[in-house]
Parts: sequence; structure tokens; C-alpha cells
Amino acid sequence: MVRQTTLLVCVLAASAAACSHDCKTVRDCDANQRCVSGSCKGSNESAGQLGDSCAATSECGSGLTCEVAASGFPNGFCTVACATGACGSGACAGLASGATCAPLCTSDNDCRTGYGCCPGLGSVCVPNGACLPGACVRTVATSPLPSAQVIALGTHKVGEQLSFNVPAGTASLTIVHQAKLAGLEVVFQGSLIDNSAVPSLILKPDGSKAFDRTDPAFNTDSSSDGGVDPSGQYSMFSLYSPSTAAFTIPNTSASLTAGVPAGTWKFVVNDFAYECSARNSGCSDGGVDTDTYDLSVLLKPAPTANIDLAFYIVGDATTNTGQTFTHINAPTDPSAQRMVQTMTSVYSAQGINVRNVNWYDVSATDKTRFGTHISADLTGPCDELNQMFTLSSAHPGNTVNLFLVQAISAKSNGGGTVVGIDGTIPGPASLSGTVHSGAAVSLSDLFAERAGSSGCIGPTNIGNCGADEVAFTAAHETGHFLGLFHPTEEQGRDFDPLTDTGKCPCALCAAAVDRSRCDTQTQSNPVVMSGPLCAATSGPCMGGDNLMFWQLSSTSKGTVSPQQAAIMMRSPALQ
Repeated sequence: MVRQTTLLVCVLAASAAACSHDCKTVRDCDANQRCVSGSCKGSNESAGQLGDSCAATSECGSGLTCEVAASGFPNGFCTVACATGACGSGACAGLASGATCAPLCTSDNDCRTGYGCCPGLGSVCVPNGACLPGACVRTVATSPLPSAQVIALGTHKVGEQLSFNVPAGTASLTIVHQAKLAGLEVVFQGSLIDNSAVPSLILKPDGSKAFDRTDPAFNTDSSSDGGVDPSGQYSMFSLYSPSTAAFTIPNTSASLTAGVPAGTWKFVVNDFAYECSARNSGCSDGGVDTDTYDLSVLLKPAPTANIDLAFYIVGDATTNTGQTFTHINAPTDPSAQRMVQTMTSVYSAQGINVRNVNWYDVSATDKTRFGTHISADLTGPCDELNQMFTLSSAHPGNTVNLFLVQAISAKSNGGGTVVGIDGTIPGPASLSGTVHSGAAVSLSDLFAERAGSSGCIGPTNIGNCGADEVAFTAAHETGHFLGLFHPTEEQGRDFDPLTDTGKCPCALCAAAVDRSRCDTQTQSNPVVMSGPLCAATSGPCMGGDNLMFWQLSSTSKGTVSPQQAAIMMRSPALQ
């Protein structure tokens, strides 16, 4: 009877305040409670201390403010900005949302539910999505485009629907997600996947879908040759864009033809972690519905043709005159200038003008960290590849940033050497300093010239002139940054979303001995669709001459199709 009476009193009291129970740390209490003198209390029962839950600043102690759940702090967080007050018993945590005071900890048990003890931020309790490795930078950047072209939507949680207005005659729109408090990875069907950001739904002004993650029509489109051809979709997602993501429309033949209608557009903020938070999602870890992003929309009034480039010299190299390659001698070095001239000619053939070219050195520390440690297999936001791209914050501006490294390693590369890799497709054009603000290019062959050949004299010669080879690689990676995909992927089963780029399907173009494996090939044992297999000028086996073909080979000619040029000219990076 005593137990029943006690339980009844507690239930009746719950409408006024949560029932108290004993606690040693805040981890023993419900997510919206505090541990006060050994008892769990509701947030309205006592003044909140640093790190306590809150619904409003009035529930926090003197000098503290409430970072609410809508900002990515589950059940609120009593704190103070590091710049405005002392952290007292806590420490200053450099979150992407700003430097914030947080309570110290030794383990997750010292932190509230929804928070963890983060060694990388100085062993403090922060939201689970805010804990990054100590050497990881995840900057939220601001676009330098004219204010009329930038719609700043502010910080929002996943699941929110936002709207923006598109003026008549707009050539392209780009929805940009930049992580403020968001986890790095999720485990989907047993595989660890980067937590990519992508709108779950984009609606045109008439209410029709521009994109829908849940609609198979926007994710797969089988073609008659056994591959996947998304050219008939209005828009497509590039699959992986963790932490910083740009979604540009148009990016397919269908949207190039239809254009960008004027009026009020809508989209839903989303990432893989939010998708994983749903029941029966196939995820076993990383699913949360509290991630927050800085959202903006970049508008491009009309196609433009000028592009500015910034080359960062990250790897060590010696010029053909025996000098250390630096930003000082790059503007006059014959090999570096041959590379720029060849890249310029590739783009000028399609009416795109390489306008300004700048060269930058990086610090000795950054050379040591990034120069020889770039891997094509490690592409998460905190891996060296994407952390290198944050160096572009030193020279902000609307440029395409190309990082010249010693070499790029890879476990599997179709029997060749990886000479370039981008951050994501498309890159966050006009934004400097993010984890995807650039592309990496190997400079190992920049100063190479095959003996006994005309080499780097006369017409472009990627077989004998290393500078031409690097130029083609740089032009290719720039194409990715501007929104272009490979016309045909390595295995001949996936194609770009354009109708005027030659395709090379495995089922029709692979060597006869390999065609029976087209449907059963694996990543570890692929049927490689090489340039020579895709060298036809008509019919089904084309594309080997295209600038964006996945492999640089003897068939490469730097060809760019009219639709490819149209996509690039609609990128915010072109001016």
C-alpha cells in the first residue's frame, strides 16, 4: 500500500514537475532534467548551471543564456559565449556554431543524455553531433556574391521546411547546407557512411517535385543498355556530400531544357542521420533528428563565362632549373605556365575564359601534413583530403581552388594511378574555407618531359608533356567542382545526367571476354571500361575523348559537350 500511494503521488505531481529520483550525475536523470543535490529536478525547479537543460534563458543561472533545441542543443543548454564571459568550471569549446562554454568531463557518464564527452574539444560535454577530432576544422563560410544573389536562411534543424523566392529569368539556384551541429557518420546496413547533407524534398513554385529522396524516380533510372541514366530526371544528387553540401539546379538535361521557374520554392532540410532516425531505416548507429545546418540559397541571374583559379602548392617539387617550386617562380616557370595555357585552351574551346590565376604557398606544417598524405580512399570531412581544402580560407573569394600535392594514394584505381580527386559534386562554389572548397591534383609529372620527343613544345601532348597531363587533370577536377559527372563510370553501369555526352555501357562495349561479367562484377574485380574501349566517334561506345571521362588515357582530347558547357556556365563559380 505504501508503494502504491507513493507512486500515485508521483504521478499526480508530474503535471507540475517531473518526479524526483536519486542521481549521482546528470546522466542518471531524464534528458530534460538536472541533477541537484543528489536528486533529479525539472528545468523549472532550479537555476540551471553550465550545461544544464533549459527551455528559455530564464531557466539558467545568472550570466548564462539558453541555447535552445532548435539550434541543435537537445533539450536546451545553459551556457555563455566564450567572448562575453568566463567559463568558470567549464572550458571554451570551438563549435561550428561559435565558441561556447561547456562543462568539463572525463567520460560520457558526466554528460547529459544526448551529449558526449569530447576529447577533441578539450574534454567537455557537447551535443553528440558537435564532437570532432582535435585536428578537424569544419568552417561555416559566407559567399562573397552580391547580396541580391545570396538568400541567407539562417540556422535550421533537419526536418524543417524552408521557402525562398526565385526571380524570373534565373539561370540556376544552389541550395547550400553547412553543418553547425551535425554528426560525421552513420552505419547503414553494416557499412560506415559519411553523414551527407541533401534536401529530402524540393518543390517548384507550382508544387511539383524538383527532387525527392523517397521517390525512386529521382534515384534510379534504368536505361536499355543495363546501366543507370538519370538524364530524364529534373535533378539528381551526387550521393556523398558530408558536412558541406551544394545542390545546384539545373544539373541534368531535363532541367536544362525546363529551366528554373520563378516563384516560391520550398525544400526540407535533411541529412543521412535524419533519415537514419526513422524506424526501419536500415541504420544501426548515428541516427539523430537534432542536427542543425546553416542554410543559404545562391541565385545565378544568367550564364557567365569567366572563371578565376587559385593554385595552392602543397607538395614539394623542383623545377627544371633546380629551384624549389613556389608561388614566386610559378608565374614565370615554363612548365607551370604551359599547364595554365593548356587548361585555358581546353575551356576556351567552349567559350569559358580562364581569367585570373593566382598561386599560393602553404605553411611548412601544412606541407608536412597534407603534401604526401592525401588518400582517395579517405574522403570524410575530417580526413586529410577535405581538411586540406579548408586552407582556402586564407584567400577568400569566388575562385576554384586547386591543391597541387605530391601524389594521391588509392587502394583500387582501375589499374592506374589516381592523379586528381574533388571534394564533392558540385563543390560549394564561391565559398572558401569549407571542407569541400577545392580539388586535389598530383603535381608529380608537372616538370616531366619524355626524352627524345617534342614534349612540351607545340600542340597539346598529354603522353609526352607532364604539364599537359596535369592541365587535363586540373581541368577535369574543375569540371567536377562546377557540377559535371563522368559520362561513363569505370564499370560501365552508371552514366552522367546529360544526353549529349557519349556513353560507353559495359554490356555493349566491354571486351568480348568480359561482357558476361557486366552484371556480376564487383568493386574489387571490375570490368574496366578504358578509354580505348570507348573511343568510337558514333554508336554506343563513345566518351573516351571527353574531358570528364573517368580515365586519362591516349584517347583523351579534352572534349566538352554543349550541355556540359551549359552546366558549368550556370555554376556560381563562373563570373
